[in-house]
Amino acid sequence: MLDIRLEGKAPIYEQVYGGIAQLISSGRLKPEERLPAVREVAKHLGINPNTVQKAYAQLEQAGLIYSIPAKGSYVAAEDNAAAALREESLKRLHTEMVSAHKIGVIYDDVIGLVNEIWSDDGKGGNL
Repeated sequence: MLDIRLEGKAPIYEQVYGGIAQLISSGRLKPEERLPAVREVAKHLGINPNTVQKAYAQLEQAGLIYSIPAKGSYVAAEDNAAAALREESLKRLHTEMVSAHKIGVIYDDVIGLVNEIWSDDGKGGNL
């Protein structure tokens, strides 16, 4: 069953979406694994099934899961899910960088962060 904490100010469906996306990206949900039924998740979390359905619909739209009528929803194939997660991450990064640029964060600071992150993971980072 999903381990999602419904705390904070974000809408519940976004929290469910984020929780499932995290489970997929961490490998706790494997490619082609069947997701729990919408009603089962709703009952477990004590929320409206429509909220879970909205999260599942967004996960499907993002390419993280797919649905088979009358059979359920499944985690997308590894390549598809990984590509969808990268795409989503790049969109969030773009939004945050635009915001940072608007408030005066300078290019050198951004490059410094990029180098720090990439050098910390051992994949090099000098641009």
